[in-house]
Amino acid sequence: MFNYHAHLPKIRKSEAGFSVLETVVVCLIIATILAFALPNFINAVRAYRLKNAADHIAERAAAVRALAMTKNKNVTFSFNNTTKQYGFDFTGTNGDGVPDTIDPDEVAAGVPLSNYFYETLPDDITTTFPDNAPIKATFNSRGELPIGATEQLITLQSYGKSIKVRINLRGKISVE
Repeated sequence: MFNYHAHLPKIRKSEAGFSVLETVVVCLIIATILAFALPNFINAVRAYRLKNAADHIAERAAAVRALAMTKNKNVTFSFNNTTKQYGFDFTGTNGDGVPDTIDPDEVAAGVPLSNYFYETLPDDITTTFPDNAPIKATFNSRGELPIGATEQLITLQSYGKSIKVRINLRGKISVE
């Protein structure tokens, strides 16, 4: 009599596969862990984007301050609350509230133009300004806000969280 099982290779324990039940249990454990971790991860990403936006605004304001001290003239940092654009503002003594890409003094002097650019706040981040007026912080040649100016405060909000960018009278820029 021929024995079919005698000719089949013996399966070693190390070559055995997983059963369907074991695979389903592992998948359920992974799904449970993801269900708890995913909301925390999403909140962390949102908080990072909010902090990153505040840092970008502070960096741009610091660049405007540095340019005012370097060029020994008044330069304005503007943040337009309707377009969410912020950057260098060279128009007039106190700026017109709209960020510019060129300095008219460089054009008049015939010097090679520097590339100034403005940034735009991401769509999921909203801003609150005092009196809903555009922010215009004019830095003088010492890097301070002029006499009679008021401290500037920009409040950024996203998904129930908020962060503030403050420009004080001495020109110090902080993210709180």
